[in-house]
Amino acid sequence: MGPHMTTNGRRSAGRRVRRLCCLMTVAALSLGTALSFPSSRPASAASNGLWSVFPTTLPGQAPREFFHPVLQPGKAYKDTVAVANYTAAPLTFNLYAADAFNTSGDGLSLRRRTDIQTDIGKWISLPYDELTVPARSETFVPFTILPPPQASPGDHVGGIVAEQTQGTTSHSGSVPITVVQAVGVRVYGRVVGPLHPKLAIRGMLLSAGASAAAVFGAGVSARVTFTITNSGNTVLSPMATVELSTPFGTAARRSLPINQLLPGNSLKYAWGFPGVSAYGHLKAQVTVTAMGAEAVGSASAWVLPWGLIVIVVVALSLVGLLLWRRHRRDHPLPSPVHVGDSSGADAPASHSGDLVGAAGDRHAATGEAAEKPQDPVDRG
Repeated sequence: MGPHMTTNGRRSAGRRVRRLCCLMTVAALSLGTALSFPSSRPASAASNGLWSVFPTTLPGQAPREFFHPVLQPGKAYKDTVAVANYTAAPLTFNLYAADAFNTSGDGLSLRRRTDIQTDIGKWISLPYDELTVPARSETFVPFTILPPPQASPGDHVGGIVAEQTQGTTSHSGSVPITVVQAVGVRVYGRVVGPLHPKLAIRGMLLSAGASAAAVFGAGVSARVTFTITNSGNTVLSPMATVELSTPFGTAARRSLPINQLLPGNSLKYAWGFPGVSAYGHLKAQVTVTAMGAEAVGSASAWVLPWGLIVIVVVALSLVGLLLWRRHRRDHPLPSPVHVGDSSGADAPASHSGDLVGAAGDRHAATGEAAEKPQDPVDRG
């Protein structure tokens, strides 16, 4: 009995050891498969956790995050893109090239597969439209970029996208919603030729919100709206600065770095400035600068505290009235002169003097009659 029990114990222990070895072997194979991806994949590769798309790297080269091809009009450029599947099942993708565009907040996005591509997304040729990548592996896809002979010099930005063919469907009430995920890698193509970095500011407006407190001189809420356009042929990363000023100096200031603004694209901004102390004329100036490019725009508005102005006008009017009354009291006007009839008994004294003067004139006209008579001569 004892030996039989010992034999069974040995067999049981042997089975546990073999099972443990099998588990270790599976774990090692799984780890080996997970680590089988080449080290050329950049740490910042475009990925959603399930799959990623990134440029391949030649031996001896550093991993690339994006494609930066230098293109010649009419000449083909060849490269390879990698699509990696991190899941435990094969994944099938729609593979396509697309043009890039700016989104709000200076982000970048790629056009949808069903959109019409007009720039570098049209120049990129892929060998197939659909790709299946096995579980926990990656597939290398060659592609060609062929700019047309009349391709304009400068930067042309697009990307290569791996889009899942079967989306995930959920329900919002009775309405089914299908979400299709896509991952793309950017292609920054530069067609050789002269570069012209250029910026423009359009549609600039300044508004000052009135409030009950602002009517009596409190701060106002200013809002500056403007659109920045890359009117050149290079990708720019400008710095935008908005400054509000009054006749008394700078009232507010704000700056914002813009990540990437693609040629021909525009970004619209609306910035609010609460509590701006503005009396009279308020001016907003937007300055956008980048490497070799600058643009300036301005707008103005009148900010008048009408309630405070009315109070000041009324107060000044009351002060002026009081001062005028005091002046009248301290400097009265002279009494008026009444002119009466010269033949009346109550003729003014000044008229009596006039009559005396007139009588004297009459005596002077009679000559000797007006002289005093001489004393008689003593003839004794």
